[in-house]
Order: sequence, then structure tokens, then C-alpha cells
Amino acid sequence: MTDPFSEKLQAWQQYTRTPWARIRYAVVAEILRREASTLGAGLRVLDVGGGDGMDALPLARAGHDVTIVDPSESWLAEAQRRARAEATTISTIRGGLDDLPEGEWDLVLCHFVLRYRPADGGDIPALARRVRRGGRLSVMDVNPAGRVLRTVVSDGPAAAMAELQADTLAVHTFNTEVRKVEADRISDEARAAGLVQVGHYGNRIANDLLVDDLPKHDESYFDDLLALELELSGREPFNRIGFAWQLVFAR
Repeated sequence: MTDPFSEKLQAWQQYTRTPWARIRYAVVAEILRREASTLGAGLRVLDVGGGDGMDALPLARAGHDVTIVDPSESWLAEAQRRARAEATTISTIRGGLDDLPEGEWDLVLCHFVLRYRPADGGDIPALARRVRRGGRLSVMDVNPAGRVLRTVVSDGPAAAMAELQADTLAVHTFNTEVRKVEADRISDEARAAGLVQVGHYGNRIANDLLVDDLPKHDESYFDDLLALELELSGREPFNRIGFAWQLVFAR
């Protein structure tokens, strides 16, 4: 019996080819590139819930030692396929946040995973223990405030009010509902686990306010939009209104 993520892999691959997905990954890649450059060469990278490797593969191409942990065998196989196609190598472990390997890493990623987990599961302390002293932890998830803004410009105020008042978020690609994860709560949990926040970034800030998607397929327009997204991603107050937040912590 396959898991829902494996069943949706093809739909996910179609999504990753869209301009808005390309923006999402390009912004994250640049943020991680900067963080990695401060840590040095040949880093040990652990990507928890890394799936098909879209976030981790740029780090592998840059010469870092990447391990992806994910519960879906088919997504890990896709990550390996991508790595071979890009003439690089990665390691994979089938498992989740309850199955993390022992040890410490220079850079730990946990992107769009916490929403599937209970709020009191102790995930941030578990991730913090895998970060070596001086290393970095990158946590990313959907921004509930950004979802409200996207909904009001796409579907109107009544739909936005329903989005605001809902206890959960809909994940359309995987046909499921997940909990809302607030960046401020994760900051508090990380601080309690002995980490220091060194970055707060937004993702798809301008894109999600531009409901006409057709121009985004024009490469010149896309380049301008991506340049704007990169510029806004770390700037207050814009970094708080995107479709997703990304927090970077140091140990």
C-alpha cells in the first residue's frame, strides 16, 4: 500500500516546473548558499523530510556531503535519480523525524515538515541536537498570514475570512489538511533549545499577490520577479507576508 506522498509524486513534479515553484526553490537555494558559504567547504548536510532533493541537490552540486531523510521510498528514489542526472551524489535514509540518525551536522534542513507533526512533539529540540556547535538549522513552513493575503486577492474577502478563522491549512497537492505553524512559535522553541535566530526570510512574497500567472511564464518577466523576490526575502516587513517563512538558527 503506497503512502499519499508517493501517490502524488507525479503531481508534485508538475508543480516544480511552474514559475512559482521555481521562485520558491531559487530563493531557498540562494539563502542556503549564503549560509553554507559562512560555514566553509565540504559541509555535512542533513535534509529532514527532503523528499525528492530539490532543496538539497544544489548543496550537493556545490560539493557538500548531503544526506536526505524521508519516509517515502519513491521520493528518495527520485532524489537519487535527480542526483545522477546532475552528476552528483547524495545519501538517503528512509525515515522521519522519529528516526533521525545520531550525530551532528554542519547544516540541518527541515522544510515543510512540521505542519504534518503534532505541535508538542519535541521536533525542534531533536533537530537542534543534530546541529554541531557553530552550525545552522533551517526551518521552513507555510505562512498562515500569507495564505490569508493570497486568498483575499484571488478569491475575495469572504474566502479570506474563512482562511483566517480556519484551524488548519489545506494542502491541495497532497489532498490533506495540516496544522498551522507560526514562525514566532518556532523561534521560541528554538531559543529554548539553545539556538540563536540569525535569519528570517519570506518566500513568494510578490508572486502570490500577482494572481495573473500568465506573464510569469515569460522569461524576462520571470527574471524580474525573481530578482524582486530575492531582494524582498530578507527585508522587514516584506519577509513576514510571503506564502512561506524560512528561519535560520545557529548553535
